[in-house]
Amino acid sequence: MAYLKRSEAGVKLYYRTRGEGPPLLLINGLSQSVANWTTQAAKLKDKFHVIMMDGRGQGRSDLGTQPLSLDVHVDDVVALLDHLEIESAYVAGFSHGARVGLRLAARYPERVSKLVVTGQGADDEPTRHVTLRVWKEVLRLGGAEALAWCSVVDILSPAYLRLHAAQLDAMIRTTVQRNTTEGLTAMLGALLSYPPSLEDAAKVQCPTLVCSADQDPLCSEHAARRLVREISGARHVKFSDCVHTISIEQPHRWRTEVEAFWDRPMPVDR
Repeated sequence: MAYLKRSEAGVKLYYRTRGEGPPLLLINGLSQSVANWTTQAAKLKDKFHVIMMDGRGQGRSDLGTQPLSLDVHVDDVVALLDHLEIESAYVAGFSHGARVGLRLAARYPERVSKLVVTGQGADDEPTRHVTLRVWKEVLRLGGAEALAWCSVVDILSPAYLRLHAAQLDAMIRTTVQRNTTEGLTAMLGALLSYPPSLEDAAKVQCPTLVCSADQDPLCSEHAARRLVREISGARHVKFSDCVHTISIEQPHRWRTEVEAFWDRPMPVDR
């Protein structure tokens, strides 16, 4: 197992790489880990050098004593790229990972060649804020397992839940095993205080693809399109019959969009 040791005493961040080719950094969402990218990485490794990391307080990575913030996560990503001697990467983030990707592209434009934002739009809509507050209260009252059960209908479509009904208990157990109440509490607390995503979107200079789902309570199509309008030349792709976890609910189409967007020529004036 590979770990990146940060300067903060005792903090180790787990990462994994697969394949060869142009570097593709996958940044996972809240309560996820490197393991959630297993299926996608197995396919993408034939075309890319795939890089994955457990964020602080997730999976095998330490939480540490430093208060979490959006910039702490971004600095961890930059440190990983430095550690791997990667000057610039194709970045694809999901949900919280997409927010980290936006901030990364805004603060360090030279480190991001292209960006895929999935499940993240303008983040000032009431439904999104209330959903996150509900998650925070469920976590406080019932712990990580209660949050896993509560959030499942907010992130996975009815069709996906029907298809995988027999595996649902195992999915919840796995989510609980990969997380701690302490880590999730720190993550959610920080997330609710992040600066507006539109502020960073306006600073993004690289070609950007925004993916949204038609049934997503955390990122409506309207919110995704508002984000797109702030990023010069950004494109939007809508996924139908999908809730939030697009790369898991519709893995083939999401992967196809990611590969096709990489293959698109760079703008002439870049």
